[in-house]
Amino acid sequence: MSLFSSIKKAFKNENGVGTSADKLHVDLHSHLLPGIDDGAKTMEESVAMIKRLTKHGVEKIITTPHIMYEFYRNTPEIIQGKLQETREALAAEGVDVQLEAAAEYYLDDQFISMLKHKEPLLTFGSNMVLMETNYIQDHPKLMDIFFELKVLGYTPVFAHPERYMYLQLTKDNYQKYQDIFFAGVLFQVNLMSFTGYYGNQIKQVADYLLKERMIHLVGSDIHKMEHVSVVHGLKRSKLFDKIMELPLMNNQL
Repeated sequence: MSLFSSIKKAFKNENGVGTSADKLHVDLHSHLLPGIDDGAKTMEESVAMIKRLTKHGVEKIITTPHIMYEFYRNTPEIIQGKLQETREALAAEGVDVQLEAAAEYYLDDQFISMLKHKEPLLTFGSNMVLMETNYIQDHPKLMDIFFELKVLGYTPVFAHPERYMYLQLTKDNYQKYQDIFFAGVLFQVNLMSFTGYYGNQIKQVADYLLKERMIHLVGSDIHKMEHVSVVHGLKRSKLFDKIMELPLMNNQL
């Protein structure tokens, strides 16, 4: 049995569908602009994934290409240019969806320099900035960066906090998660984390954050068509109904 088949079986309830599948209309955090990061490679692939999302009830997509100086030196100009190309391709295919773009900023020296020089950042919603870190190693200035973003008038959004090993492996009942959460940082949890797609440890943390209602936003983090299928499988589950009981901010974006 394939990984996706196992996930699909595990998350299908006795009726085969949850009751909240069509309630999440805004898809946040994805990599759908073609050829500029590790997501969609071609325009055809991008359009196909977006078409599939709209069939699952998505009306608006806020896609977030990586900005990571060592690997993906994207700029607002590059992202906005590719966004316009993708919008035109969708229009040509008759795809009815509102497509916007921000970015997923990696906490590196370049990002710190951008804050220091007050360079404008790509945002979504109420001046929200999506940010990620190294998965394994804690950044010594993490809390300082969150604070600096707030001083500059941004709302920091921590991308997939459940996936960071340096937060998972603490033996203090997830105290670091609580410290960040109660510092006013918004948590964006990946929907695929609830399926076990990234591993059991990450699922456990996602379940903890759900139980403690420490989730402001959920994201698909779609890079390829397989991810669309995994997310759709979750949306057909009772667990997704529980997720949708949270006061999520997605549909207000």
